Amino acid sequence: MKKLVPLLLIALFMLGMGKTVEAAPAAFEVTREVPVYDNRSGALVEVGRLLPGETFKIESDFGANWWKIRWANYYGYVAKSYTKRVNNVSYKNDAAALATVKDQLIFTGTIDVHDNKTQAPHLVPFAKILAGQKYPIYSVMGAWYGIELNGRLGFIHNSKVQVEKGTTTPTKPTTPTGTGKLSLVETTSYAPATDLRRGNKPMEMVNFYKGTQLQIVDAPDQYTDKYVKIRWGKTYLYMNKKHVKEINKSNENFKDDTRVSKQFIIPKGPTTNTIYASRNGKLNAFAKLDTNRRYPVLRTEGQWYIVSFGGREGYIHNTKVNKDRGVPVLMYHHVLPNKDLGYFRNKSTTVSAEQFSSEMNYLKTANFETVTLEDFRRYLRQEITLPAYAVVITFDDGLLSTKHYAYPVLKQHGFKAAQFLITQRNNDASLQQKFSPNLLQALNWQDTRDMSDIFTFEGHTNNLHNLINGKTSNVLTVSNAQLLEDLRKNINSLPQGSRAFAYPFGQFNNTTVQLVRQAGFDLAFTTREGYNSPFENPYMIKRVYSTQAVNLAQYKRMVSPF
Repeated sequence: MKKLVPLLLIALFMLGMGKTVEAAPAAFEVTREVPVYDNRSGALVEVGRLLPGETFKIESDFGANWWKIRWANYYGYVAKSYTKRVNNVSYKNDAAALATVKDQLIFTGTIDVHDNKTQAPHLVPFAKILAGQKYPIYSVMGAWYGIELNGRLGFIHNSKVQVEKGTTTPTKPTTPTGTGKLSLVETTSYAPATDLRRGNKPMEMVNFYKGTQLQIVDAPDQYTDKYVKIRWGKTYLYMNKKHVKEINKSNENFKDDTRVSKQFIIPKGPTTNTIYASRNGKLNAFAKLDTNRRYPVLRTEGQWYIVSFGGREGYIHNTKVNKDRGVPVLMYHHVLPNKDLGYFRNKSTTVSAEQFSSEMNYLKTANFETVTLEDFRRYLRQEITLPAYAVVITFDDGLLSTKHYAYPVLKQHGFKAAQFLITQRNNDASLQQKFSPNLLQALNWQDTRDMSDIFTFEGHTNNLHNLINGKTSNVLTVSNAQLLEDLRKNINSLPQGSRAFAYPFGQFNNTTVQLVRQAGFDLAFTTREGYNSPFENPYMIKRVYSTQAVNLAQYKRMVSPF
């Protein structure tokens, strides 16, 4: 849950109050992901999000800027600018009545709400509920909880939420997630603050000097028996209690700095990563940043970037940092030993096994993390941060050469990667096939099982990976119904949990994007060259790629985070 304080947003909301309203249309369609706000606390508090292409019933027209909708036995408010009017909702999964509140779900993270009927038997996300929210339970079906969301029956897996028993009335949100009373501490030693959102991959973000005074958030969670927590942008960092002591007052000028920009910085090195407090025209060092982290910028002042931790603003000179350009997603296809390249020599979609091994060796020695698609997905949702030196490795087409020449190298280094499969070709691949460097051969399904410790296997159409007249992807030439049928075959043929897609030949249009989403994919990868920030459209992920013409120096620049 996020408390929004920008004056413009509140002003726009207030503008809607007291106005004569026109008759509301029956529903609206979301044109881009849009927040839902609750206003019962006297401020606008973000409680959820509606996903693009989905339709929702309107309770009333709330002035020039807002729709009022049903939300959790109360109301939510949605900005009209991210919607368009439609005559009716398009889903087929009505909830028969509003939930009678007995027990409530507690959302421990930002969780997708799925519809299992409109595109049966597919689970398709249509909304998100933010961390910290409580929501009444409508029904229970096996391992799934049902909720009534705007008249639509949605499902959340029981592993994603906690249950609060015996609640008689829905609680109203009043403050951002986890925000409680602000207390003060002072560090008693050199004290690290850690981001724990990645579970078994804690990320130390900042080290405070002894004697640094900070605001801590008094709101219990699963970590606060051992740690105190401090605000960092829109999330929290945790500090071991043994490194701090409580204090009653401070002369520091603490600020509620949660409105960070979309710009991130990366410290250049261990001698240039100090941040300073500005007091009476003087700069005093109080902490060091980690050099393998990306930091959201609060604002800039002249040649200085300002970041914020625990209510303390830290200054770092722009010559001491690099601008983060985002996470690179590497694209490969075919891998062959140099001696066997033959017809594939100088083909843009083929690299030599020697080159691939050299590139992976570099990633290992430079301490890159190869990010799974699940963590990349969470990064795009702004649920976690990733190290500065992080890459996603992908392979298009699901070729047998990757089993022989990519898989062993990735396994040697402990790397993770994803393959995008043309599933009809995998269906047709014989269990007895023998590898030939002169052919493009598809993996068979046993191959995918053998490689599942390293790869996830995702979608690349079932049988539409063809060029028509040598230039136009088959995806763009078939009817919408044919494409949707193919995409559904594709996702249903993949191992359970696979939800990412790569556009064949990088060709797509707006309709393609909508149908890919409708089929159940929640990430889609292009061949557009570039890097990916946490604010990227998840259906237009950019990639970078190595060819036989790329030398190692060029490759190093390609994967650099700046």
